[in-house]
Amino acid sequence: MTRLPILLDTDVGTDVDDAIAIALAMAAPELDLRAVTTVSGDVTLRARIAKQLLMLGNRPDVPVAAGVREPILRQRSFLWLGHEGKRIVDAGAPLPLAAAHAVDLLIDTVRRDRPHVVTIGPLSNLAVALMKEPSITSAIPHLTVMGGVVGRTPGVPAAEYNLGSDPEAARLVLTAGIPTTLVPLDVTLQVFFTTLELARLRAAPSRLVQTVCDAIEVWAPIHAEFFGGTRRFAPDTVSFLHDPLAVAVVFERSFVMVQRLRLRPTIVDGAFRLVADADGSEFDVVVGVDAPQFVEFLLQRLLSV
Repeated sequence: MTRLPILLDTDVGTDVDDAIAIALAMAAPELDLRAVTTVSGDVTLRARIAKQLLMLGNRPDVPVAAGVREPILRQRSFLWLGHEGKRIVDAGAPLPLAAAHAVDLLIDTVRRDRPHVVTIGPLSNLAVALMKEPSITSAIPHLTVMGGVVGRTPGVPAAEYNLGSDPEAARLVLTAGIPTTLVPLDVTLQVFFTTLELARLRAAPSRLVQTVCDAIEVWAPIHAEFFGGTRRFAPDTVSFLHDPLAVAVVFERSFVMVQRLRLRPTIVDGAFRLVADADGSEFDVVVGVDAPQFVEFLLQRLLSV
């Protein structure tokens, strides 16, 4: 099997779905994880969280670098809730991180390995990398982005965190001409773990999966406080699966519907928007998902670790 090299850019530590996505990247023999870069807020703690997950998954060889702490224009603040790292990483645990800044690790990895880049957080690291070294634009064969809203599902908020928290970075990256697949909020809100799936994962012998379960238990009450009043949130939901779906569609699309859409990435009244435009750039967009099929696929991959 030819394994696809990928670089994963993440804001792991707040919403638990990043941790699940990292576990999936390690559980997928189709993927060759070459580097992880972290973005947003305390990027060193986020990098330590990612490194700990990689160590638990027997991938200590994967370099992890801390990156951009603030939105590129420094006009906003990234989300930080205070629980980040709980039940994943101890404050004094020795975890070797790359000496390079994440932007430089990203540039060097793209130049050397030409990986498929997967972003599951704000696009600040990639935006700064493109500004610092524009030549990498043509060296990225494909970009998969968890983020944005295309407005095809009733009841989905017009704003989405990953692209909305640094809209200038999002616009810069999505207008750079890199072939891109978008996995938007319209679809990712349809996939989630419940207490039933969490119980199934608890049967896994893997320390990695057990740690991910611990992190889910930390996140679940915070998650309920955020989303409990919305019609899309069932009482037994413990985590949406935004980021794992984005990682999965890199190598398996049997459970999703993808359409080629022309969209114009823009900023309207300070908010990032993906606007349908016949003259806009073409994107592959995930517009539908067989949620039960995907959830079972994800469970089976995690249980195989």
